[in-house]
Amino acid sequence: MGRLTAINIKKSKIISKLFYAIIGWPQIDIAHDEAVEAIERFMFIGKLLLIHQPHPDEDRPVPPTKGFTYLSITIDLFILTIIIELLCAICTDDLITLAYLGDIFVGMNNEYALRMLCLCGAFCLGAFRAVSCYLARNGSLDWAKVIDRAMIYGWKPEVLNMKQEDCLKWRQISVFMSRQIVGTSVVSALVWLTCLTYSTYNCETFYLALKRPLILTCFLFRQIITLFSIIVVVPQVAWFSFLFIISVAYLIYRSNSVYIDLQKSLQFESLPVSVITKLCTKNISLLNEFEFINRGMSYVSYCGYTFVSVAGQVAMLYSYLGLFGMPLADLGLGIIGFNTVFQIGVISFLAAKSVSKIGLSYSHYHRIYQNNYNIEPRLKLKLLYNLDRLSSPYVGFWIGESFLMDNYSFITYLLETCSNMMLIIVTMPALIWKDQ
Repeated sequence: MGRLTAINIKKSKIISKLFYAIIGWPQIDIAHDEAVEAIERFMFIGKLLLIHQPHPDEDRPVPPTKGFTYLSITIDLFILTIIIELLCAICTDDLITLAYLGDIFVGMNNEYALRMLCLCGAFCLGAFRAVSCYLARNGSLDWAKVIDRAMIYGWKPEVLNMKQEDCLKWRQISVFMSRQIVGTSVVSALVWLTCLTYSTYNCETFYLALKRPLILTCFLFRQIITLFSIIVVVPQVAWFSFLFIISVAYLIYRSNSVYIDLQKSLQFESLPVSVITKLCTKNISLLNEFEFINRGMSYVSYCGYTFVSVAGQVAMLYSYLGLFGMPLADLGLGIIGFNTVFQIGVISFLAAKSVSKIGLSYSHYHRIYQNNYNIEPRLKLKLLYNLDRLSSPYVGFWIGESFLMDNYSFITYLLETCSNMMLIIVTMPALIWKDQ
């Protein structure tokens, strides 16, 4: 019996290792060089996507080079060109004009709806790319220096100001998220490229363009800038999502380390002045860091939450309507939409979890204040300052200045999305298929 149990345990471990190997989950004691390699690859992809990263030894972000700036502006102009062409295509039915515009939906029964889908996607993703890059270059990702320091000096308590176990757990999550960026970017971009290729091959303007060199030149130019925009924008959205998860995970483990020290101190009714000072200093440092990261990421997350969620909802709707008439493309749109909702849910859950220990700390600091009423006035003020900041409603991850990112907000978002989807699903098919 004992031998069978040992065999079952061994099989379970093998299956577990195989599963984690497939999804790329690293061991908690992963080698330092291997962790650095994975995160450096993630950061390098961020640079390729024109998201500027600060140097760890600089107090301010390094200004982008002229070539870097010109290339970024070129991408924004490409996306703007796509939006203008889609708007013009919506306003005309002339086949020659649509061929010059490079429209690929001519001849489809649902061409108007597909143009609206592309217009919505181009505007949302393009706006997110432009705003997030601008914010990143103005210091919104300056907190990422902590990742650079960890890669240079190691994931150690003296570097990250948290316990060794929490340092290793944060490294584990960071490496996992870093490894997912390539696969996620490739799959997401391939779905959009599949839709683009299928629509191009089956459109009337493509065959018209083959007969006239000038039209063919304009048509190919439009497809090239669309292709280039998809390759850049879609991975960037995924990159920012993963970076946000890494930042939230950092604060979860950082607050966990501070909370453990606080809990240990509650075993004693009266605490030495040095211990109280140390606890207050650690907590103030955590709150300052929390506020710094939130201030930098709040408007990046606002753009992502607003634009990407709208694009995801539209993708889910069009997947339901089956407008492409191609199972792979329609299924791909559905996957993109549901994945968007799933990612927002995961980030909302982690954001709420990151402040859970901070909220529990309030009663503990209040108890310390009551049990140590005879401490010096300066330390009393420090404790009161801690209590005041812990009770502030602004502690947490905010979406711009609109609402706090927590589980309640995510459930509200889901309910609103479901209501809108049900309303549109009932009315939209009648509008799209009315002439058929």
